[in-house]
Order: sequence, then C-alpha cells, then structure tokens
Amino acid sequence: MLRRSIPIACLFLIVAACIGLSGRSASAASWKPVSQRELALTAADIGDPDADAAILFREGGVNDTFADGTSLRMYIRIKIFNERGRRWADVQLPYRVELGRITDVHARTIRPDGTPFEVDSRDVFDKLLMKTSHGIWRAKVFSMPAVEPGSIIEYRYRQIYPDGFRYFALDLQSDLFTLDLFYRIEPPLVSKLDMRWITFNARDSKEFTPQWDGSSYYIKASNIPAFRREPMMPPERAVKIWGWLYYTNGSEVKPEKYWRDYSTRAFWRTESETKPTHIIKRIVDTITLPNEPTAAKIARIYDYVQAEIKNVGYRDPTKVETVPDLALKRNNSAEETLIRRYGTPVEINRLFVAMLRACGLDARVAELTTRDELTFHRGFVNSFQLNSEVTAVLARGSIDFYDPGTLYCPIGMLAWEKEAVPVIVHGNYKDIFAETPLTDASRSGQHRVIRIGWSRNGSPDVSAEVRLVGQRAVEARNELASLSPEERVKRFADLQRDSVPGTEIDESAALEVDQKPGPLILTYKYDCPRAFMRTEKRVLIRPALIGRGDEPFLAGPRRVNAVYFPYPWSEIDRVEIAVPTGSVVEQLPDPIELDIGVARYRASFSLSNGKLIYERVLRVGGIYIAADQYDAAKAFFDRVHNADHTVISLRQN
Repeated sequence: MLRRSIPIACLFLIVAACIGLSGRSASAASWKPVSQRELALTAADIGDPDADAAILFREGGVNDTFADGTSLRMYIRIKIFNERGRRWADVQLPYRVELGRITDVHARTIRPDGTPFEVDSRDVFDKLLMKTSHGIWRAKVFSMPAVEPGSIIEYRYRQIYPDGFRYFALDLQSDLFTLDLFYRIEPPLVSKLDMRWITFNARDSKEFTPQWDGSSYYIKASNIPAFRREPMMPPERAVKIWGWLYYTNGSEVKPEKYWRDYSTRAFWRTESETKPTHIIKRIVDTITLPNEPTAAKIARIYDYVQAEIKNVGYRDPTKVETVPDLALKRNNSAEETLIRRYGTPVEINRLFVAMLRACGLDARVAELTTRDELTFHRGFVNSFQLNSEVTAVLARGSIDFYDPGTLYCPIGMLAWEKEAVPVIVHGNYKDIFAETPLTDASRSGQHRVIRIGWSRNGSPDVSAEVRLVGQRAVEARNELASLSPEERVKRFADLQRDSVPGTEIDESAALEVDQKPGPLILTYKYDCPRAFMRTEKRVLIRPALIGRGDEPFLAGPRRVNAVYFPYPWSEIDRVEIAVPTGSVVEQLPDPIELDIGVARYRASFSLSNGKLIYERVLRVGGIYIAADQYDAAKAFFDRVHNADHTVISLRQN
C-alpha cells in the first residue's frame, strides 16, 4: 500500500517541475547520447553469450497532472548482438482502443560505427490486432532501418488516456533481458484518493515497490531476466512480472469483509437494473408455457435473448459506425435493452436475469475475472479486477450458471475464459465465492468423418464432414460469422493448408454457418498426397495424417511455463477407406491405448463391408499441466505422434 501524503512545500516543487517541463519540451524531444560502452557491449557482458539482444534501458513516465488525461511516455533502447536479434527491428506497440491512443512515435537505429538512421513518420502505421469480448486492440507498427549485429535501436512514444485512470498496468519485465528499468510516477496534485501499488509474479515484490523522493514516486530496478514465451502458455498477466498502480478512497480491510460488502452493494445496485417490469413479464408470458418445467422455461428465454437481441459487443471508436445512431446509446435498464433489441454482453446478461426473475426464479448477476487475460487475486481487495459477468440461478442449495452475453454460446456452457474461475454471486450471503464449472472434453472439440474412394486412375478421392462442437464451435462461429460465404471458404481453406501442408482444398466446399448456437458443420473435398505412398504392388496409407499436421504436439525438450489449454477438448476421427477391387488389406495393426489421467488416446483398425475403418479418439480433460509435469505430458504426446504414423498397406492381388 502507498499512502500519498504530500506536504505543502512539496506541492510547490511539483508545480515548479511541471512549469519547467513545458520549458524543456524541446530538449526532451532529443535523443540521449549513445556511449562507447553501449556500442561495445556484447552478449557475454550481460552473462548470456547466447542472447540475441538486450534492453539497455527502459524508461517510463506516468504523469496524471495534464488536462488532456493521463500520459505515459516510454523510451526504450535495445542492443542487437547477432543476426537472430535483427527480428527486434520490427516493432509493434499495442494499445487498447477504449482506453486511449499512442502518439509521438519516434525511432532510430545507431549503426556500430555510431551513424544514426531515423524512421520517417510516414513509415509508422496503425494496425488492427484483434477484437475480443473485452475490447479492441490496435498497434503502432514500424520497422527499424539498417539494423545489423552491433547496432542499437531505440524508440520513444506517448500513450494518452483521455479519461484519466484509476487503475494502470505497468510492465516490469520484457521479452529481453533488461539492464536498467526506471519509471517516474506523478499523481494528481490534489486528490482525495490514495495511490496504491501491487506487484504480480515477482519473487521479491519489494524490488519494484515505488519509492517517494519528495516530489514523485519512482521505480528503479536492474538486471531483470527475460520473460520466456512458449507455445500454449498461461495468459501473460498470469506469469509475467507487472504492477498495478491504482487510486482508491477505501480504507485497508480484510479480504473477506471487503468482498462480502462489495457483494451486498452490487446486489442492491443490480436488483433495480434487472427489475422484471410489466413489459418484461408480458414477453416472458408470451414465449414460455405456464406448466412446463423450469429448465424448459430457462431454455426458451435463453434462446430468445440470443436470437432476438442483437449483441453489439465492442465497437471501434476510430471507425465510422454503420449501425443506426440508436445503437450508440447505453441501455440503463433491462427494459431498455428489450425495447431497443440490442445490447452489450453485460446488458444482454442483465436482461436475461430480469426475464428469469419474471418467472419467479432467484436469478442474479455474478461477476468474475476472465482467465484469458488476468488471474483473480482474492487478497487484492479491489473490484476493478472483475471484468465480466454471467447469470447465476440459485435453487435448492445449488447454483447454475448461464452466459447469454457471449455470441453463439449454447445453454449449459460459458465462454471458455469464464469457466473454472472464482465468481462472486451478488448478495449470496452464505458463500461469498463460488466457482464456475468446466465443460467436459467430450463436449468441445472436433469430430470428423473422412471417406476415401478411388478414381479410375487409382488416385484417392477424399471427402470430409467436420463437426465443431462446444467451445470449438463458439470460436469458429465468431471468427467466420462476419465473413461472406466466399471469404469463409477461403479462410477455412487457408487454415487447412496451414495445418496440413500439401493439402489442396476444393473451394466449392459448403460451409454451414448459421446464427444458432450448436455444432458447426463443414463439408469439403481435398487432396492429401503426403498420406498416401504407392509402390508397384501396394498403396501405403497413414490414416491419422489425412487430416492433420505431422508436427509433434509438444516439441520443446524443456519447459519454463505451464502448458495451458483454453478448455478441455477432444478429437474424434473416423476414416472410412474403400478397399479397391482386386486389393486386400494386409495385417491390421493392434489397437493402441494410452492414458495419463489428464489425457487419453485410443486408435483402432477394423474391416466392415469392404471398407477399412480407422477410429481415433484423443481427449484432454484438463486445462493446466504444471512445468514439473511436462516430461510426462511430452512423453504421452510423443507416443501419440508415433501412433499417428501407423501405416496400413493395401496390396493388389
């Protein structure tokens, strides 16, 4: 905790510093001199001869005294050690559109002989990165010129938050080793709020605790190890060292009391927002039957909300809106959402709560922290970390959860990032916290039926029907729904080619993408020559490789971070191979079964009605494999990889 208690004399010092800042704006825009020591620095000098690059310094200034909002100025200098390090010449500065923008980008390269090359402002571009249920991310992107081993690259930029902030995330660790880190933090001159700080994922949090120097706070640290990125790792904020700077007017309280009080206040606030008005009751009476079971009523209301209320999600304020002006208005109640027939995920969730309450059910708003970005910290007594919500229905001592605010999410499931996380059910006085359930692996994944016939010239004709179910279907629908039919086919064909090299897709494929939750069905024809090998008398087939890549699932020999799956998943394949006239199947392989508890694999071969049937099932029932369990997990997936290379031989008589 940081208590901001500034004497009157210090206020004058801060004011004088701010006045001086404007007078020094011209000199502040210049680059810092590059020393001969920096130019001569090698990877061995930082204790890692294999390092590709290192951050010489990372300096940031958070200033919350400007009229145009909170300002973060960053200055980063990087030394390139070898050819591999040249990849750091492509720079990407991400920002979240809803919170602010990045301006004043300057960058340059200093060659080993000290010659500088500036990046022209025309070569700095703005790029859309992604849209999620929480917001829109864009980035300033540019490439540094004339980069070679021994070069230094550096760039500065300003990130502006027009609405100011009460909560601010500061990166303390980078993908590169950092020699020196320095942040200066200038809070508002006059505020009734206290500034506080919490460090996440650091072995010694005191190393990064801000210190007061009489006029502002500062963070100073040295020799920070590089953050190790790995495939299928937990969300960055769950493992990377970072800090949360925030203002609060709350007094220090015990976590249990804080969350109980928060749950009570939130309950009475949302109670009025989800009031089942006369209009809501009339609609509920129209779409439900008086004597049907409660589960059937909930399902009818869920289907109505998902089908009839347009989910506007998040909109990019930098784009020209094409929806009616009405859609820009915020719904202040569940009734407004119903009347206007559109809403954000939160507004749709609260309409669902109100409609369930109209049926006499004990339905409530439940808040949570999604695990795609953050991890909920119960000891961090601040509700800002709660970033999403679902519906909780309490009955006979149990709680059922629903997620109508997630597009295409079927009833009985939540968006994957909302599953298996702590949740605060508003006004649930018996237990402050509950936990959302995790969808079973059998309900999410990919089910394929692949049929192989033979043309007159003896080449294989391959057709597939793929059913994406559960969480996998929700992901695919959200990705494909905004595309035209032609774009959907091309997108899927590109994904198939990337995952199965050498595949040629028939782009007359039919992709069924409707607006209803449930399985997503894709049918297509394709060629997969690498799965077939022909000799003079035989055709050798590797059935498992007809529809998937040939790379090991876990390739690295060692692991620093845990292996993290968004959700439990399954792959169920059935390959039906017509046996050509005049050919016989040579010895069938024995069935293969593998089981390590969290994951299971089974493959079998049989003959039926002139067809060779190959069946394969892979289920991963958990979402987290600790780093110290990596060897066992890798051994399992390596055995799966070997089993997938099983060859079937068709011999001509």
